[in-house]
This record gives sequence, structure tokens and C-alpha cells, in this order.
Amino acid sequence: MIQLDEADRTILVLLQQDDRQTYVQIGAQVGLSPATVHDRVRKLERRGALMGYQARVSPRAVGLPVTAFISLNLDGGQSCRSVTPTLEAFPEIEECHSVAGDTDLLLKVRVPSTEALEELNYRLKCLEGVVRTQSLIILSTRFEDRPRIPAPLGREEHV
Repeated sequence: MIQLDEADRTILVLLQQDDRQTYVQIGAQVGLSPATVHDRVRKLERRGALMGYQARVSPRAVGLPVTAFISLNLDGGQSCRSVTPTLEAFPEIEECHSVAGDTDLLLKVRVPSTEALEELNYRLKCLEGVVRTQSLIILSTRFEDRPRIPAPLGREEHV
């Protein structure tokens, strides 16, 4: 675990809220000069606390309005490690998690329709080692992609 002081935490929270903010804007909120913010951001990148930047695309806007979680159960001879490389070839799979309990893998998928979800389920069931799938279709999402670190004391946002 990386040790973060309050300024580092605040910078990370601000970047998670809007990664297009300038160092001047962040510095004004943190009480640091833009040069100091730039230096801290670079150090956070080098230390692995800040892994990158990305555009957030609306799945609905790009034709993927159906989100589902699919649990996979594997036969005793298969491991999550042996199945995961095959799953990487499925563009519909957004996330893949090895989980504890009755399920072996939990997938988050995005597809254009329930028919496409049915087809994906069929393709998954045909994979060697997969003995059962179960799908949960998301009706609505209240929130996702929340900040991964809590805001420093005194900087919480109230909803």
C-alpha cells in the first residue's frame, strides 16, 4: 500500500472527479502551486497510485444499452486462470472477477439487446470447463465508477 498524505488524497479525488482539470485548478483547491501539483501527480503515477486516464463513454450512446452480470461455474478440472485468457477474446465482457462462494467467475457485460445477451450466454456455456451460467440483467444503475479512495477529512461531497 502506498502512503498518501492529505494533499495526495485530495489530488487523486479531484482527478477522479474530472481528470481534465489543469494543475492550476487543482492547485487552487489543494492550496499548492501548479508546479507542485504537477510534481505530485508524476510521483503518484510512478508509485502506481495513479494508473492512467481514460474517457468515459456512455454504453447506451454507443449502442450497448443492456448491462448484465453473468456468473460462471466451472467444472472441477478447470481453474479461473485457465478460462480467463479465453474470456479476454469476448468484447462484450467489460470486467471479469474471480470470486469466493458458489460462483467461480463473475462477469460484467454490455450488449446491444437481450437477444445478444442470450447469444453470449450460449457462447459462454459452450466453453470448455463451463458447467453453468446465471445472468442478472441490470434494470437501472444508481451509480458506478465511484472514486476509489475516500475524500480527505472535510472534503466529502454530500448528495
